[in-house]
Amino acid sequence: MKTVLITQCLQNDFVKPLAAGEILPNQLHIGHSEAQRLVGTDKESGPVNRFMSWVEGQPSTQLATIHIRDWHNPKRSEQVSHLEQFGSHCIQNTLGAEFIFDIPLEHATLINSTTLNDFEGTALSHTLNQIVDSNQSDNKIRVGLIGVWTEAKILFLAYELSTRYPQFEIVVCSALTASSSRSQHFLALQQLDRVVGVSVIDSIGEFIQFLGGKESSIVHKNLNQSLAINYSDNIIKDDEIDYLIRYLFRDCKIIDLKILDGGFSGNLVAGVKSIDLQGHEQAPHVIKIGPRDLMAKERTAFEQIETIMGNNAPAIAEYADSQSKGAIKYRYASMGSSQSRSLQECFQNGESLEKIHQYLDSVFNEQLGRLYRAAINDSQDLFEYYCFDSKWAGSVKNKIEELIGDCPDKGDLTLPNNKKANNLYHFYKQCLDQLPQLISDFPFGFVHGDLNGANVIVDERDNVWLIDFFHTHRGHILKDFAKLENDLLYIYTPIDNENDLQNAYCFSEFLIGLSDPFTNFPALPERLQTTQFERAWQSIQLIRTFAGQYLNKAALYRKEQWLIPQLRYAVHTIGFDEPNKLQRIWALYTASLVSEEFMTKL
Repeated sequence: MKTVLITQCLQNDFVKPLAAGEILPNQLHIGHSEAQRLVGTDKESGPVNRFMSWVEGQPSTQLATIHIRDWHNPKRSEQVSHLEQFGSHCIQNTLGAEFIFDIPLEHATLINSTTLNDFEGTALSHTLNQIVDSNQSDNKIRVGLIGVWTEAKILFLAYELSTRYPQFEIVVCSALTASSSRSQHFLALQQLDRVVGVSVIDSIGEFIQFLGGKESSIVHKNLNQSLAINYSDNIIKDDEIDYLIRYLFRDCKIIDLKILDGGFSGNLVAGVKSIDLQGHEQAPHVIKIGPRDLMAKERTAFEQIETIMGNNAPAIAEYADSQSKGAIKYRYASMGSSQSRSLQECFQNGESLEKIHQYLDSVFNEQLGRLYRAAINDSQDLFEYYCFDSKWAGSVKNKIEELIGDCPDKGDLTLPNNKKANNLYHFYKQCLDQLPQLISDFPFGFVHGDLNGANVIVDERDNVWLIDFFHTHRGHILKDFAKLENDLLYIYTPIDNENDLQNAYCFSEFLIGLSDPFTNFPALPERLQTTQFERAWQSIQLIRTFAGQYLNKAALYRKEQWLIPQLRYAVHTIGFDEPNKLQRIWALYTASLVSEEFMTKL
C-alpha cells in the first residue's frame, strides 16, 4: 500500500536553529526553543534530519513525498498583501527559503505555496489526484503531515485534505510539528483530533511505521561507540538501552548511571553524571527509558508544562526512539551532583518534619503551584473523571477476598479486630450507578498526575525536583494533593500490629468525620497522640492547607471534592504491592467509610 508524506514549510525562515536570545529573522520564525525541539541542537542528528534520512531511503513506489514550501516574489502584485501582513519571509531563491534538511529532492514533488491555502494556485490537487487514481485497492491511503505552523498551515492543510479526500487516513506527528507558541501547538493538536478528525502520533518511530517503515528503520547518526558507560549493579540493560544511551550522550567520553526511585512502572529511571569530550563535567541529567510509544506520550505531556515550571524542574534536553523503546533525557540545572533521596525515603527514614514540610512547600507552591494557580472552573463529572464505574465491582471483590478472605454479596465486611465496615463491593455493584451525578464547575488545570513520594527527589543541597510526567494532564486540581496524602497514610505510616491497625481505624474515622477537610483542624483523639499518626497528621494538615487555597470556602461540593479522590486512591491501594497487608486493610476501611458517606445520599 502506497503512503504519502507531506512536509510543510520546513525552511530556514521558519525553523532555522537560533542561539538563545538571538533576534528572530522574521515574524514567522517559530523561535529558539521550538526550533531546537524540532531541529535539535545538532541539526544533522536532530529529529527532522533523522526522519528525513529515513525518507530518503524509501522507494518512491512505496512512499510519495510532497514538500510544500513558502515561495514568495515581492514583485508580484497578488503576493503584496500577504507579505505586508506577515512580513518579508521565504523570498524565492534566498537562503531563508531553503529547506532545513539536506537531502536530494529528485524523487519528491515540490509545491510552491504563496498563500495560507496550499491548494490555491498550486499543483497540489493534481499531484494528489494522481496518487488517488493510481490506488488499486479499496483501502484508505495513509497520509502523514509534518512541519509548521501547527495552528495555521498544518491545521488548514489537514482540514482541506480531510474534506477533499475522504479516502485519506491522515496523521500528524507532534514531534515533527511546531509553532511559535508551545500552548498554541498543543491546542491545535487537540483541534486536529477533536474537530478535523485527524489522528496525532507522538513517537517518530510510530510515525515511521504508519508510513510503512519497520521498527528497525530508525537510525541515529553519530552514535558514540567510544563512550565509556559505568552502569550501577542494579541496572538491567540490553542492546536497545545501550544504543539509546550512546546516542543521547554522544557528546561525552564517560558517564556514570545510578538508578533513581522513580515510580513503579518498570521503566529505567537513572541519574547520570557525564564528562564531555573536552573533559568538562556537564550539568546533571536524568534519563528515562521505557516502551517507545509511552515515552513519546510522557514527552508530549511534559512539553505542555515545560516552560511554566521553575528552575528545580527539568527541561527536556533530548529524546530518541529505537525499535521498541524510547528515551527522554531530562536536564536538571540546579540538581546537586552526589547523593539524592526520594521524598518517600525522607518520610520513612524519620527526617525532621521541618525539612519535610519545606520540601512539600517547594513541591506544591514553588513548582506545581505555577500550574495550579492558572486553574479555571470547568464543568465536570468528578465520579467520571476519577474513573468510577460499576464494571470494576468484580475486580474490587477479588481484591477484598485476597486481602481478608471473604467478601459477601450483601452485608458488612468483617475486618481484623472484628471491625465491621461498609461493603465496598456492594457499593460498586449496587450503589454507584444510583448515585446522583456530581456535575458542577470544579477547578481544573495542569496536574502532575502521579505525585507519589518516589517521584519527588531531594538532593544533598535540599533542592527538590520532580520526575515521571507520564500522567501530566489538565485535571482536577486536588488530584495531586489527594494522591500524595494517600501514600503518606498507607505506605509511609507504619502499621505493624493489631494495635496499630486499631489506631489506624480510629484515625480514618477522625479524618472522614471532619466537616471541612481543609481548615479549622482539631487536635487528634487522645489515643492517637504521641503515635505515628501524630507525625502523619501534621503533614496532612499542611498538604490540605495547600490544597484548600484553590477552593472557595463557599465552593459547591467542597468536602466531596476531597472524598472522591480519597476514595479512588484508597481503593487502588487495596491491591497495591508496596504497602504491607495491614496497611492495605487500613486503606480498605477508609474506602468503606467514604463509600458509606456517599450511600447516605441515596
